[in-house]
Amino acid sequence: MDFQSIVDSYTMAAVVISVRTLPNGHYDEIRLVAANSIYKKDMTAFKDNMLYSDLLPKEPNFEDFCYRCAVEKKFLHAYVKTKSMGIWVDSTYIPLSSEYDTDNLHHFLFLHEFTTDYIPEKMSDVSLQTSQSVIKTCINLRGSNNYYESMNTVIEDIQQETDSFCSCIILIDKQKKHFAPLCAKYKDDVATIEDFAEYLTPEVVFSWEDTISKRDMVIIKDDFDMDELEKINPVWVKSLRGAEVKNLILVPLSQGKKMFGVLFITNFNTENIVKIKEYIDLTSFFLSSEISNNDLMEKLEYLSNVDSLTEVKNRNSMNTRIDWHVKQYSTIPVPFGVIFADLNGLKKCNDTGGHEAGDQLLINAAKLLKKHFGEYEIYRSGGDEFVVIAPGLEKEAFNQKVEELRDESGYDAEVSLALGSDWTTDAKNLRKCLHNADEAMYRDKEEFYKKHPDKARA
Repeated sequence: MDFQSIVDSYTMAAVVISVRTLPNGHYDEIRLVAANSIYKKDMTAFKDNMLYSDLLPKEPNFEDFCYRCAVEKKFLHAYVKTKSMGIWVDSTYIPLSSEYDTDNLHHFLFLHEFTTDYIPEKMSDVSLQTSQSVIKTCINLRGSNNYYESMNTVIEDIQQETDSFCSCIILIDKQKKHFAPLCAKYKDDVATIEDFAEYLTPEVVFSWEDTISKRDMVIIKDDFDMDELEKINPVWVKSLRGAEVKNLILVPLSQGKKMFGVLFITNFNTENIVKIKEYIDLTSFFLSSEISNNDLMEKLEYLSNVDSLTEVKNRNSMNTRIDWHVKQYSTIPVPFGVIFADLNGLKKCNDTGGHEAGDQLLINAAKLLKKHFGEYEIYRSGGDEFVVIAPGLEKEAFNQKVEELRDESGYDAEVSLALGSDWTTDAKNLRKCLHNADEAMYRDKEEFYKKHPDKARA
């Protein structure tokens, strides 16, 4: 067959690829049969009829497209970022007539263009059906002021589009060794992600990044693919089989080169794999952008409302809370108690141990307050001053907790606090409570220094 004439007739990189099938219907060898000069310029190590894996890293998703085009004679298109090469590739798969095939050797024409960054026009070059599905998902993604409500709607869209048993998003922080589901949707409404928690172990979840490091996504269609995955990640496959997962799609959600989560789809409709991959390619792109933007906003909100040293809320957050209560935007449930706490001896600690010792004392003070009032609102309102607002506590319970804190923060304690408190059943008395607690704290501090003049004033 004159494959060279075919590729030479194209003005973009072109190569004829062969796929050899086995008696069981699967494939083994994929070879680059003949290429034009443009392709050879891009791939300088090319040789006629070489195994593609001798030129490029093995990529199961690429191999699946090769099989579908060469054997099933399907016209395919993909625009993806190849992790092994770090570039975007616009690929077209054109089946060649069966007259070019033998009993077990099938051929197709592969055309590609490289781009260093993604091109929106190329990414949006998808079928009408896919574009409608993606548009619907994007509308739902931005259709609510409630971020988590939007994500739950979107994951339901994905579950329906893929006809899967389960579609979920899992957020991963490898550095902190933490992961958590963001949202999940099951075909069986009785099932929940907690039912499968035993299979989502840290060992499994933190293995995904290495498994997916050289491909755009993991797609397992059948037992053959599962066996191939087992060679790479046996721990994960063991958990999948335990959870009765027959097929799956795992897509990394990333910002730049950092993966912060995955889109995980199990037991989907494999008959629509090409359409599903096209849909998931685009949808995961928008999901990554939306989640990373929300994560940035949450970090900015955190930084603007949390004291970076002690990790309790800061004065800005306290002032906003009080203002919202007074204006009745978000009132503090009554009854509530208020505590002012001021460190005794911070100045002496700074003078003798330096500011690092003083910072540690502030951190320890915050930890002590969290120990006794961790379920309530704790603020660092000034340099060595903290405020606690404890809604929903009856007077006796509130006073008991204050005394327990006082007992643990006396003169000889690691953290010594001057304390003042007040309690009310009237929501209108918040500012009055704050004033009374502040005055009581200063009286307690004065009394402390009278009894213990050895402690220099902070």
